[in-house]
Amino acid sequence: MVHASLIAAFNLSGRRAVVTGAGSGIGRAAAIILGRAGASVLALDIDAAGLAETKALASRTSDIASDTASDTALETTSGATSGTAFDVAVVDVSDFAAVEAALGTGHFDVVVNAAGIMAPDSLAATGGAQWDRVLAVNLTGCFNVLKCAVPHMSGPASVIQISSMMGHRGLAFPAYTATKGAVLALTRQLAGELGPRGIRVNSVSPGMILTGMTRDHLAQAEHRDQITERTPLRKVGAAEDIGYAVLYLASDLSAFVTGTDILVDGGLTSVINL
Repeated sequence: MVHASLIAAFNLSGRRAVVTGAGSGIGRAAAIILGRAGASVLALDIDAAGLAETKALASRTSDIASDTASDTALETTSGATSGTAFDVAVVDVSDFAAVEAALGTGHFDVVVNAAGIMAPDSLAATGGAQWDRVLAVNLTGCFNVLKCAVPHMSGPASVIQISSMMGHRGLAFPAYTATKGAVLALTRQLAGELGPRGIRVNSVSPGMILTGMTRDHLAQAEHRDQITERTPLRKVGAAEDIGYAVLYLASDLSAFVTGTDILVDGGLTSVINL
């Protein structure tokens, strides 16, 4: 848990951010943390109820706001979001027209592509419709948001894309792994293309993080114990662990960082094949 005083050091006042997948998990944590650092936030998700909860959490001024949907505890101080806007829009990021309508022609300084879904099946068990839907959300969704936002961005600005440790290793689930590897490649390519405009493009690769996507799996003691025993830091991550990496990449402290990926996995990737 990181105190709000540290978040305040990453001052994003006067900047506007759009965060996809903000109705739960990593996207929710990123949206709330960016807002508490002073950014005005447009939070997108297909889940209207989830977005409403995210907005409610973002407006809290108690010492600790507990996000029961993603098991994250985000510290704040009274008035931390005063003077900043936190707007939400129900959007399926795979629908270009819907994304275009939500983003409009407004200027963005920070773009966080966090929307993602999982198809936890082998190649043999993955159907064509599953494959298409995972690609549509996890990869085409990134493309749609960037196509709409980047023309209205000017440096200094930052794009942060959520990949996965599974994009680095051939662990399982071909549809999900393929999209997360593609996000890594897209990030590197766009860093070169957009860098001359002062737009930095980086990614964050979470390890095993407790979110709605992993909750059922990690609720089984044998699965959770197996993961924690293999992870050098001997624990499962929380959504705000990824949110703080996003905050770093959105801030001026990373002003000379582009085309790179930050693994936030407790060291799991370093030993996964041992």
